[in-house]
Parts: sequence; structure tokens; C-alpha cells
Amino acid sequence: MRLFFCVELTESVRTALGEVAGALRPKIGPGAKWVEVENLHITVRFLGEVEEPQLEEILELGAEAAGESRRFSFGLARLGAFPTPRRARVIWAGPEGACEPFARLVRRVESGVQALGFPPERKEAKAHVTLARLKPPRDVTTALAETPLPELAVEVGALTLMRSQLTPQGPIYTPLGRWELEG
Repeated sequence: MRLFFCVELTESVRTALGEVAGALRPKIGPGAKWVEVENLHITVRFLGEVEEPQLEEILELGAEAAGESRRFSFGLARLGAFPTPRRARVIWAGPEGACEPFARLVRRVESGVQALGFPPERKEAKAHVTLARLKPPRDVTTALAETPLPELAVEVGALTLMRSQLTPQGPIYTPLGRWELEG
């Protein structure tokens, strides 16, 4: 099964981001795969394909990491693109700068997944919500600059282990575990 740890977003934040994506769509044009509003989230750590016997250890890790982590909040204040707006493959919404509480949560989960035998994550985790994936990459600088993003508050009070089932209609996400941050 395909798994990832994430922070789920409130319905109001997802709805607002859906409106932003709707404003971006005509500016981006064809070849963009837009994330369904109900699937918008912030990835903490993608695990990929995991065998059933490992699930119990991963669930224990989620409970431990959440129990050692504090609640926090941050604002989604800007639109951006990976790797750059001029060669965008991913369009995202995220905070204005680094979010240290998010980075601490990521480091805690990362150390746990490595202890379970997963290879280290190669990229630095940045708090962001993926809105669309683009093929082929393109320059979205103007589209991002012309699209306002209302400041949206993300309250991070839980860590979720999500299963992702890929279908021709898009992924289906199912939470397998959700733990309140208590540290």
C-alpha cells in the first residue's frame, strides 16, 4: 500500500485554495493536473509502497511523533512553483518563509522512518500545499503574480497517516491513523 504522513487542512482552507486554483486554471492552460479540493493537504513524509507487516510499526511511529510534537499554526501567504516559477512542474501555496515548527515535526517523523529502514528523504521538506502538477513544465511567473492568495491560517493539531490508492480518476486518500499533537 502507498502511504504518506501529512497535515490535513480544514474544509474552509481547502475551499479557499480551491477558489484560488479556479482563478489560476485559465491562466495556466492545458496540461495541468489539478489536485481535487478534498485531497489538498501538507505532506510531512512520503513513504511510498509499504508492505502490510510494516503498517503496525508505522502507526506506532505516528503516535510517538505526534505525542512528542506541539500544536502550531502558520499562514499560507504566497503562491509558488517547484523547481522555479519559470520552469514550473508544481504550483503550490505556502508560508512566506520557513516554518520551524513544521520542520521540527518533519525531522521527528524522518528520524522515525529511517529507524524503520526507510532511506533518507533527499529533499528538504517545505510546508506547502500542492495545487497542480504541470506537464510539460512551463513559465507561470505572470499567472502567480496576477492571482491573489488570501492569507489562510493553518492550525496544525494532528498528524495523519494517509493511504493513497491511485485510480484513473485520481488518487483516493484514506486516513489509517490520526494523532493529536501533544508534546
